[in-house]
Amino acid sequence: MRLINKPNLHREGGGGEVYPQPGRGSRRLAFVCASLILLLLANFAAAQDDLPPCGRRAGYLERPWVDALRFCLELVVQDDAAGELAFTALAAADDGTLYAARPWAGAVLAIEDTDGDGLPDTARVAADGLARPAGLAYHAGALYIVDERRVYRLRGADLDALVDDLPAGGGFWNSGIAVGPDDRLYVATGAPCDHCAPDDPARGAVLSFDMDGGGRQIVARGLRHPAALAFAAGALWTVDTARDGLFDAPDLDELNRVTPGAHFGWPFCVGAASAPDWPAGAFDCASAAPPALTFPTHSSPLALAAYRGGALPSLEGALLVALGGSHNRADLRGNAVAAVYFDDAGAPSGYHIILPEEPQTTQARGFTLKELNYRLSGLYPSRPYGLAVSPEGWVYISSGRRILVIRPQVFG
Repeated sequence: MRLINKPNLHREGGGGEVYPQPGRGSRRLAFVCASLILLLLANFAAAQDDLPPCGRRAGYLERPWVDALRFCLELVVQDDAAGELAFTALAAADDGTLYAARPWAGAVLAIEDTDGDGLPDTARVAADGLARPAGLAYHAGALYIVDERRVYRLRGADLDALVDDLPAGGGFWNSGIAVGPDDRLYVATGAPCDHCAPDDPARGAVLSFDMDGGGRQIVARGLRHPAALAFAAGALWTVDTARDGLFDAPDLDELNRVTPGAHFGWPFCVGAASAPDWPAGAFDCASAAPPALTFPTHSSPLALAAYRGGALPSLEGALLVALGGSHNRADLRGNAVAAVYFDDAGAPSGYHIILPEEPQTTQARGFTLKELNYRLSGLYPSRPYGLAVSPEGWVYISSGRRILVIRPQVFG
């Protein structure tokens, strides 16, 4: 499946542990490892040097706007025939393959670089026959997939169901998945409804499993739409979106630090102050875990990705968040990608919108995020659904029918 011929793209606009002392074998191994690291760094530097200036790249996009002093935004693939959910969750493999979920088709695509320009361009079906696959995570040579009721592991051509009894049946899709440093799988499950007390404690929750799918544990509860999971700044993070009917209340969408036993309040409490949102006495809102950071209500955080790689130094250590955007509202919120930064204690210190972001100049005032989207200089009317960071440190964004990439700006 050839999705796009990039050279013929239409261009928009213009231009404390104690370690044993190493013996001879250990020193030799250390030397080999160091040599490999130097080789990888050299190859990475060469790849960076090979990038031409933005305007000479085949897929260069002037819109959505990004800070052109730091970033170059490019179109990777486009498939208009597949509809708005052509590409949702993303995961980047070590070999450069980009995996993309296609939920309504019940498939996961593997998109590979066939023209040697470093960006994936040609898709094949890596897995199909799935029930709305909506979450992907790549780890140690395998792709982990979450669909409506199952967790799969795809290794080579072998697709194995590790879990086949995720809670499901109406409500929000199961989509968040991550592999922890403790070698456990973490999966976030959607709530069964907009505003109700679920009968199953494993719904609207973060679960964990052994890597073979056994040993299920409920890690945290009280979430309505935990659409994504990611490890960053030494912790596990998830997101949530406020229930319907609260659009006029400010900043109720959440980034949450997941700790064992936490209850984040849904459906009983709402907001950073954990105000009651359910009949009195149903739950002690003082016991609810508060959000670590909030976003505008119904900006709809849908994806997370920890930035590592070094290609984009201003993002190093940040947690990227795809804000899917408000639905059926003239008041546009979200439709953007944000970078969350952390203080020395590992707590979020705030966030900055990186896509769309107009470069600030002395000749022109900056536009608000709403104005950028209203002007069609942002992602709207599409939404960002998925994020992935490649081994090189490039940032892939799925946005409906398209996949975009943020790569380094080069001047010359």
